[in-house]
Amino acid sequence: MKRILLGVLFLFGMFSIACAAPVPADDAVGQKAQAYFDDVFAKLKLAADKQPDQLTFREAMKPVVAGVPGIFGGSFIDEKWVIRQVLFPSHFLARGFDLKKVAPLHYFQQKLKDAPGPQLSEPAHGSIVQPRLIAMRYPVMKDGKVIGLVSMMVRTPFFIKAVGLDKAKAYKIICLGKEAEAQGVLGADYKEVRLSLPSTEWVIEYRM
Repeated sequence: MKRILLGVLFLFGMFSIACAAPVPADDAVGQKAQAYFDDVFAKLKLAADKQPDQLTFREAMKPVVAGVPGIFGGSFIDEKWVIRQVLFPSHFLARGFDLKKVAPLHYFQQKLKDAPGPQLSEPAHGSIVQPRLIAMRYPVMKDGKVIGLVSMMVRTPFFIKAVGLDKAKAYKIICLGKEAEAQGVLGADYKEVRLSLPSTEWVIEYRM
């Protein structure tokens, strides 16, 4: 059971390709959120472009780890959706876990075949074995084919602080129409921003 929980921890959420209007220039939270994900995925792309395998994954991810606060973990997933390496040795039990056994991920496995691209999860609510996390991953390509995925997870509170939502009186993050993260009562006077993100759309509602 512990092995299964650790395996599921490394990849989760629902995704769909969506597009949003540009973030207004006067929306500080929206601008910071868009810039945050642009920066993280740019770093993940640099790691993926090195075409790492289970032996070189940790080395390829060093610039990502150094440049993104709040990283909880990460993994190298092979083309058959099996976790072959983990970012931090303490998560060793996840190695060898077959993500094809996880039914909610079947959609994403097919999506990666149809349209390879970076992926972003909704914020996970967390549990006894899993803190609040946001998961991101980038395909490793060779000769036009997916040969693996580099993935990482960031603790949600670090994202909240990075974009300024920690100073909000209330906020809500909605992913594909479903509430994923919320704090306080928004009331009627709040701002709303839609973010164009890899494989999904987030709506952030907040009141400062």
